[in-house]
Amino acid sequence: MNATKVLFGLGVLLSCAVIPTASFAQAASDNPSVTTQLTGAKTIVAKIKRDAVQMESYSRAGGPSWKTHGSALEKIKADVNELQENMRGLQSHRTVASPWQQGAIDRITGLANDLATNMNAAIDRLNKSKNPATPPYPEYLKANTRIATDLADEVDATIDYGQNKAKVDSLGKQLDSPSN
Repeated sequence: MNATKVLFGLGVLLSCAVIPTASFAQAASDNPSVTTQLTGAKTIVAKIKRDAVQMESYSRAGGPSWKTHGSALEKIKADVNELQENMRGLQSHRTVASPWQQGAIDRITGLANDLATNMNAAIDRLNKSKNPATPPYPEYLKANTRIATDLADEVDATIDYGQNKAKVDSLGKQLDSPSN
């Protein structure tokens, strides 16, 4: 999945370099508020991913008690709630974002919502069974790790794309400058 994203990003960047710069003048400018929100999301998602990986390792090792699992899940849930607040901020900027930023907001928000839903399901399951080894609880932990990883990759790719797009746009303007 990561290789596909990288190839897609490189393809888009290459096409941006080949497309005449007149089309850049017509494109909506990127919204810096979206970039700021994404940078904030990156930090939160990194914490969630780290904690989700640790939680998944607990389930494989037979790990700690269900109470320890519950405490760790509550910590992750607090971070997921912080991320949801960040997503609301992103959504509030969606109407003034550039088209590519709007698509990124939609993808990232969808993954964040999936993570919140799965996190709540894991907590509910653990609270019902009081046993971290009882299925489907371990599968919820695996899914949390997968979703958090996908979300981190998507946020990183979006930030990288925005930075690279800005560089390409700047170079295109330099090439079109009458002083050259």
